[in-house]
Amino acid sequence: MIAQSVAVAELMTTRVLFAKPEQDFQEIARLFGELHIHHLPVTDENGKLVGIISANDIMKAYSRWRAADDQLSRLSLKVADLMTSSPYYVCPSSSIQKAAELFTLHGIQSLPVVEGNKVVGIITSRDLVRYFAEL
Repeated sequence: MIAQSVAVAELMTTRVLFAKPEQDFQEIARLFGELHIHHLPVTDENGKLVGIISANDIMKAYSRWRAADDQLSRLSLKVADLMTSSPYYVCPSSSIQKAAELFTLHGIQSLPVVEGNKVVGIITSRDLVRYFAEL
């Protein structure tokens, strides 16, 4: 099967932006909008993966504030307050089949790619769809 023989490293994006847990939510929300991104790995000061934040996380936060009209909470909210801690991830040598299985099993759309203790890329469900569409 093709998906078993193709490594994540062949499809992953290597130019990855990162968020930090202590970053201001408003700053990250603006970045998502300006750059049209959907997921950001969250790393500590050593580059170790500690979480992931998605556009869905941001939209959920905004809808909660709108309902509550809680301006003070919005001003002090940090990435750590919204991110998914200890996210699923893959290694560059993992097969794209493994990535697809994780997407399906856990209902997620992106996976940080980790080598050693460092995030070296990200792969998304869009990357897989694009790959199979080009076959």
